[in-house]
Amino acid sequence: MSTELSGEQDITIDTLDDIRAIARDAPDAAGLNPIGLREVVRGAAAARTLADVLRRLGVPGGSIVAVLTDPVPKSAGPGGGDVVDVVHDALAPRYRPVPVRLHPAGAGIVHADERTVEDAVAGVKAVVPGSLVSVGSGTMADIGKVAAHRLGLVHVVVQTAASVNGFADDQSVLLLNGTKRTTPSRWPEAVVIDSGIVAAAPRAMTGSGLGDQLSMFTAAADWYLGAAAGFDASYSPTVVRVLRQGTTELLGAAEGLRRDDPDAVVALAASLTRGGLAMGLAGRTSPSSGAEHTISHLLDMHAGAHDTAAASHGSQVGVASVVAAAIWHRVRARLTGSRVVVRPLDEEQLRQRVSAAFAPLDEDGATARECWTAYRRKLTWINAHQDRLQRLCDDWGSHDPVAADLLAAPETIAGTLRTAGAASRFGELEPAPEPGTAGWAAANCHLMRDRFTVVDLAEIAGLWTGEDVADVLHGTQRLLQ
Repeated sequence: MSTELSGEQDITIDTLDDIRAIARDAPDAAGLNPIGLREVVRGAAAARTLADVLRRLGVPGGSIVAVLTDPVPKSAGPGGGDVVDVVHDALAPRYRPVPVRLHPAGAGIVHADERTVEDAVAGVKAVVPGSLVSVGSGTMADIGKVAAHRLGLVHVVVQTAASVNGFADDQSVLLLNGTKRTTPSRWPEAVVIDSGIVAAAPRAMTGSGLGDQLSMFTAAADWYLGAAAGFDASYSPTVVRVLRQGTTELLGAAEGLRRDDPDAVVALAASLTRGGLAMGLAGRTSPSSGAEHTISHLLDMHAGAHDTAAASHGSQVGVASVVAAAIWHRVRARLTGSRVVVRPLDEEQLRQRVSAAFAPLDEDGATARECWTAYRRKLTWINAHQDRLQRLCDDWGSHDPVAADLLAAPETIAGTLRTAGAASRFGELEPAPEPGTAGWAAANCHLMRDRFTVVDLAEIAGLWTGEDVADVLHGTQRLLQ
């Protein structure tokens, strides 16, 4: 990556010129979005250079900087105090930092739901800032991106953990009508990755980041499948190339992540940044969000509806990636072993199934209606393109090598998580989902949105019965025993 060293503190300022060049010169360049992120600042004590970051972004000295965060303590490393204090001290000589703290509705953590987003926008607007600095993990970055978009502010993300891949893109995952939805927001102008800060984050958050990034080994195959089926033509080999840069280093960092080794955590953070850039280039989360993410979303939605705690997003995604890889293995074996006949889906039966799956999540049925609206679009397309889907299955031999190259074996994903000390099975999540919830999430994950994944292919091929779901889950439970 193109870099510039910032003097005495050996801070690396990456202006992303190499990735911009890859995108500019690619055969599919016309379908890619320009990168709005101007720089990624890395290094020990990188957060202490925030005033220089804002100066390079053209923010006038003396202006108010809204510092958006939540009440969760964020260690700046040994002897470093709290990250929010570090941010304040870094800004104070040149700017006027004003804290804007978000608070959860109850005793839990802040979620990116409608009320919290509105509170964030109102709170930031009230201090009349010239720029916005968000401090925290993925949720705070998502909320900050929405607030910056609505208010037209320069936005700098200070990443406090290598916990998700959504810091460096132009989208936010929000909880709308009780359902996780990816919503366009905007790129931050800069992301600051302070190696001392991210290495000091709780190990569970680092494990969450690893799980989130390992989704590339199943989600990219789902993305390709959508294009091969004719449902979504946005698949880009160039984006996958960006996403997969540094894969060897990521997998090799697993043992170091178990020891909280700063170099390993920084390698993970760099990989997560490329994941965010890939999603931004694609203009969608598809490169890193397939069936494994919908399983995680359903676990979150179930926990929220029952007022119980859920494990972190990325840790759920990591475990669900093992499951998604196992589903892929099962479907590929059937497609290459014998002729598979696709079948039309009964709309009324599916409507009742969606209602039965999601109606218990709220009293007024809003979640079920939201999911049905999205799924029905996909269902209508599936039933209108039976011939095309049958050709996909009949010609699978021409697609399987591509899918195989995009996928990793469930044993590989589970082994990497286990080596890093992260959860590789649902029962190892903290907290673990209630009995039966993981099976419910896996069985119904394709019913919540209109993205075509391997589970949809399994559904129309008659390969996603209750017995199939149970076999996949039991098989993943046996991995690495």
